[in-house]
Amino acid sequence: MKDKFKIVILGEKETRLLSRILILLNRRNLRINHINVSFNEKKIIENAYCQYIINLECQEKQLIKVKKLVEKLIGIVHVYYSKIEAKNSEKNSWKKIDLPLATS
Repeated sequence: MKDKFKIVILGEKETRLLSRILILLNRRNLRINHINVSFNEKKIIENAYCQYIINLECQEKQLIKVKKLVEKLIGIVHVYYSKIEAKNSEKNSWKKIDLPLATS
């Protein structure tokens, strides 16, 4: 059963880093739903960092293997991941409550 996951990768500002990450994901035949890249360019920090947010559909075992491979790439600072819950799951569903109507 495939689940939806969000991976947040913090890495150095390097032009080829995103392509290396995508090559790893494509070799594992993972479905990529969304990619977002943002830069942190503060003058205080000498090395500017990039934040890559990728939404995937895969099994959790595959995700753990890919996370370990991405962490080994040169220029990666840290990798986080979390499971995306379905919007219409039982946890988030509204409960039907019967309220008596006030009549006069």
